[in-house]
Amino acid sequence: MLIRRALPGDGAGIARLIVRAAPHFEVKGYPDGEWPEGMVVLVAVDGDTVVGWIEGILDGAYTGPGAPVPPPHGYVLALVVDAAWRRRGVGTGLLDAFVAVAGRSGTRWVFLKPEEGEHVEERVAFFEQAGFAPVPDPDGTWPPMGRRTRGAG
Repeated sequence: MLIRRALPGDGAGIARLIVRAAPHFEVKGYPDGEWPEGMVVLVAVDGDTVVGWIEGILDGAYTGPGAPVPPPHGYVLALVVDAAWRRRGVGTGLLDAFVAVAGRSGTRWVFLKPEEGEHVEERVAFFEQAGFAPVPDPDGTWPPMGRRTRGAG
C-alpha cells in the first residue's frame, strides 16, 4: 500500500470508493479526475486500486475557541477507507500524510470535525489514536479535534 497525492487518473477510483464505502458523500468532480483548486487530495493505493482517500484544505480558519495558533489552519474535510482495508493503518497513514503536507506548507495546526451519528465514539477514539485532541468547545456535543504539525513557527 502506498500513500501519495492523488492524480487525475485516480478520480474514478476515488469516486468508486466513495460510492462503495461512504455513499452519503458527494463524488463531485472525482469521476472526471477534477477537484477544486487548493484542495489537498491524497490517496492510499494498492496497485491501481484506491483503498483510502482524504481531502482537505490548508487555508482554513477554525473560528471556535481553543485554536492553539492563528490561521491559516488545515482542515480535513473527508476521510474514507475501504472496509476491507480498515484497521490496517490506512486511515492513520492518510491523516499523517495530510498533517505532513500541512506542515511543509507552513500550516501549524490541522483540525477536523468528527462526523456525528452512529459510531461517532469509535471515530473520536480513532482520531485520538491518530494524535488529534478535542478542542475546547462549550457548545458542541462532539467537539472539533486538532493536531499540531511540524510546520514553521
